[in-house]
Amino acid sequence: MKIVITGLPQAGQQELFSIISGQDIEQIRQKPMEAQTGASDVKDPRVTKLVEIFNPKKTTYAKIEYSLLPDVAFQGALLKNADEICYVSLSDNAAGNIQSFVSELIIADMMLVDKRLETLVKEQKKKNGEAQKKEQDLMAKCKEWLEKENPLSKMELAEEQAKTVKTYQFLTFKPLVLVINVPEDKINDRSIVREIKTKYSYPCIQLSAGIEAEINQLSAKDRADFMKEVGIDEPAIDKMNRVVFEGLGLISFFTVGEDEVRAWPIKKGAVAEEAGGGIHSDIKKGFVRVEMMKYNDFIALGSEAKVKEAGKFSLKGRDYLVEDGDLLSFRFNV
Repeated sequence: MKIVITGLPQAGQQELFSIISGQDIEQIRQKPMEAQTGASDVKDPRVTKLVEIFNPKKTTYAKIEYSLLPDVAFQGALLKNADEICYVSLSDNAAGNIQSFVSELIIADMMLVDKRLETLVKEQKKKNGEAQKKEQDLMAKCKEWLEKENPLSKMELAEEQAKTVKTYQFLTFKPLVLVINVPEDKINDRSIVREIKTKYSYPCIQLSAGIEAEINQLSAKDRADFMKEVGIDEPAIDKMNRVVFEGLGLISFFTVGEDEVRAWPIKKGAVAEEAGGGIHSDIKKGFVRVEMMKYNDFIALGSEAKVKEAGKFSLKGRDYLVEDGDLLSFRFNV
């Protein structure tokens, strides 16, 4: 899954992408007209806690992929293939910048709806099919909603309708995360974010690209001291990654042990068999059952043995609906 980072020129998206991807900022600036890709760990505090308990040889976080769009005007065609959009704005006139961006997304979707309606009307004349009529009604509903300057992601849709709308890759139907890049001396001023959250019901992260860049260059000890000095509890980049991860409809389950503690990303609503297949195809093929503990139970009780004593250790079948934070151990036979 791909998250696209975009924004007005000089809003800080290049600096943000450099921190996220680990790529050198000067190399990024040398290619402002090219799309660039990179991956980032989703720093889950639960993984950190499990690592403290198991002291494993290896730690693996879930990863997400970002794509930085060229530093030019609005590009609907490049946004079309995104699974999620991350829009970066400077704090100055942030509300106005966001309004303009959302309006551009709405206009692009209205053009697509109009084009599809024209096609459906022509098809209806040739063949009066029930499927075409249902889709035509749905597109008319979308058009009416967009004309009120509402994004399609906020429209109530039946499950079947939502699946149809998703196939068109409408820009306003995609998850959108807003990132407000504030000056360093405004890092603890939450008034701008509160204003944005009141006006738009999108996830909103406040950060200072300058502070985040400095944090990224420090050792673990110096990083903690610096963050305490500026009054933040963790890098905003880590918070942003978790918000983006959730926006993609993903959850994490964990596999733990002395060799490795690992977070595995899966779609919310996935069953145990699918989760096992994400680790290795043999697990899905030869699935027998899965041992399951809840993260909170394990942390509260302190060990697998104590979880079993408390009757909170379970064996689940292939159709078990995996929940965020499950500790899983798969049994399979191939």
